[in-house]
Amino acid sequence: MEISSLTKLFLIFIFLSSFQLCKASGEVINPFTKLRFDGKNGEFRILQVADMHYGDGKTTPCKNVLPQQMSSCSDLNTTDFIFRLINAEKPHLIVFTGDNIFGFDATDPVKSMEAAFAPAISSNIPWAAVLGNHDQQSTLSREGVMKHIVGMKSTLSQLNPPDVPDIDGFGNYNLEVHGIEGSELTNKSVLNLYFLDSGDYSTVPSIPGYGWIKPSQQFWFQRTSRKLKKTYMHTSNAMKAPAPGLA
Repeated sequence: MEISSLTKLFLIFIFLSSFQLCKASGEVINPFTKLRFDGKNGEFRILQVADMHYGDGKTTPCKNVLPQQMSSCSDLNTTDFIFRLINAEKPHLIVFTGDNIFGFDATDPVKSMEAAFAPAISSNIPWAAVLGNHDQQSTLSREGVMKHIVGMKSTLSQLNPPDVPDIDGFGNYNLEVHGIEGSELTNKSVLNLYFLDSGDYSTVPSIPGYGWIKPSQQFWFQRTSRKLKKTYMHTSNAMKAPAPGLA
């Protein structure tokens, strides 16, 4: 075999290895495929799921329900509800916005995360997540929780911007949503989604309670926004309105 052919095979291997692939069904996908607006109706639907507080599944009872409901209500009700939401809304992206698991109830945080995100994974829909203040209260650190999420199937979650190693928290990243395939906005980001780690608890002794977004995250957000503006707003006058951003 010629050296050039070996080189090509090596490059193909590296390319494929650089992505975390595989749908739950076993079909190989690229989870970093561009998000884009639907060409049929011009929509981009996001299903936001917040505060699942997932514990140990069937053995974790529901809270704030009627006494007669206690015996039949558990984390599995949350799972069933999310499945029904996905089937009803058919989102293009599912976003989990923190307290995905409840650390004190999750004796095995890895299993709890696998169960909590199972509806998104089995639906083969891209999904992303950030942390709340309870996700790290089991046996994994905050960084460990986010690293596990980043390695899960079909997720677009990221640990942190690679060019900002000193940013506070874990799970700071942005996702670009491009225009309809075949339109003049095919290769343009028309919606920017920003994900920020709001922390767990205050690190300032004089300020009790939960944490907050830090200046390093704000600076990254501002710099990223300026970079996107420079990248996508220099072509035609018709496209010089800033793309909206959601955080």
